[in-house]
Amino acid sequence: MITGKYRLHDIARKIDRDKSTIIRWEQQGLIPIAKRDSRGWRYYSKPEAEKIIQVVKNTNYFQNSDKLVQSYTGTAKKVGYGIVASVVIFMLFSLLNLGLVQVWANETATTTVYTTVTAGFLDVLNASSSQSFDSSLSFSFTFQTSSMTRLESVRVEDARGSGAGWTLNLSSTDCKSTLETMQLDYDGTGSNNSLGKMCLIVAPGTIASAAGQDTTNVDKGSLDCFSAGVQAIDIYIAQSSYGKGQYWITDFGLEQYIPGNPTAQVYTTTITYTIQ
Repeated sequence: MITGKYRLHDIARKIDRDKSTIIRWEQQGLIPIAKRDSRGWRYYSKPEAEKIIQVVKNTNYFQNSDKLVQSYTGTAKKVGYGIVASVVIFMLFSLLNLGLVQVWANETATTTVYTTVTAGFLDVLNASSSQSFDSSLSFSFTFQTSSMTRLESVRVEDARGSGAGWTLNLSSTDCKSTLETMQLDYDGTGSNNSLGKMCLIVAPGTIASAAGQDTTNVDKGSLDCFSAGVQAIDIYIAQSSYGKGQYWITDFGLEQYIPGNPTAQVYTTTITYTIQ
């Protein structure tokens, strides 16, 4: 034996067999193929020689094939598995670099998105700035009534988006002369002993929907007159959840009671529409 190298005769002495037997086992694939030196002589490394001697003895000179398989396949499997794993890892790495393999993670994310509907308004949009009673009256010593059979149209709108309902009412002021002095009462008793009285005539009044909900549960007020206890008269009342839209209100009337023996002059009052 040269240091680190085992010749056929070294192994043959250890297992008590001749060199031709070892060569035959090599040709049959029972032991690894020996390396060759520069002269062509066979030799084995120390681990190879020890492994051959161990296998020969464990298999009773290759008489027990099960032990032979156990001796070599354990090592072969480990080497084989290692090679396969290396190849698979290399292939996956190459495919990932080429973008042919994608790895998905089942992730979720949420985003809250807002939209805002801005509330509109509740308002009287249209009303005449100036009107007059149907005709002038002549001086009389007795009680008279001046009538306005049709107030100008009023347009109202509820765009609040709340459905809270609303009430449109009418209020007024005492009639004044051109000197801005109160000359005719609007909330008196309507007799010769008082300065006058104004009443709202609701019977001919109508309402029509121009946009939004129809006029369901938008109710007309009742005939009423101003007095010391009545300073506002309801024209229309929209119940809760109704009256969400735009409406035209028309054809209401007014009457002004004038006591006997009035002062001959022009009387002016202010009518106010309030929606709330």
